[in-house]
Amino acid sequence: MEYKIAIVYTGMPVKLVSMIESALTKQFEGDKLTFLSLSDPSIIADAVKNGSPSKEASKRLYLMYAQAVAAGADVILNACSSVGDIAGAAQEGLRKIGVPLVRVDEMMANEAVKNYRKIGVIATLSSTLEPTMRLIRDCASKQNKEIEIVSALADNAFGGGAEPLIEAAKKLGDAECIVLAQGSMADSEQAVSEAMERKVYSSPYWGAKGVFEVVK
Repeated sequence: MEYKIAIVYTGMPVKLVSMIESALTKQFEGDKLTFLSLSDPSIIADAVKNGSPSKEASKRLYLMYAQAVAAGADVILNACSSVGDIAGAAQEGLRKIGVPLVRVDEMMANEAVKNYRKIGVIATLSSTLEPTMRLIRDCASKQNKEIEIVSALADNAFGGGAEPLIEAAKKLGDAECIVLAQGSMADSEQAVSEAMERKVYSSPYWGAKGVFEVVK
């Protein structure tokens, strides 16, 4: 089978692009994939400055979704968790026109809720922390499950490797698992898991799995 997958980024760090495309390629082994990468760094800059995306930034995000549809995408993967609330609001409309939108962290959140009650969340950007926790709470509500969330911010540690994340993880107390709120943190998943001796979730794998399941 052939699929055109639109991946909507805000900022577009090379390692995140590589991790997401690699995860998708593994999920769709044997299929022919065309990646359409769309990015607007002004959106994440806006979210960081204001705490969440402004209306103008949200409009620019919607325009990228429209670009993906116009380009013939079979599915859209929203790769930025800071704009997860906006992506969630767009899902129903896109589903109705036959172009599903997958949030990179949605299946990850569902898995964490399914398997654990006390969930720790780490981010390096404050703008990502709240949308991720809201998503986890929404997943818990849909699963009719009571959970507890604890969070820690590895402030100014974007791209800083595993050590700042491990230090942040130590603030999560007896959290049963740890969710890494940003896809760019995924390369530290194993190191954090080994240091903390608990399950750690990162989004590129789960986002790719979500795309696979929605189109297959």
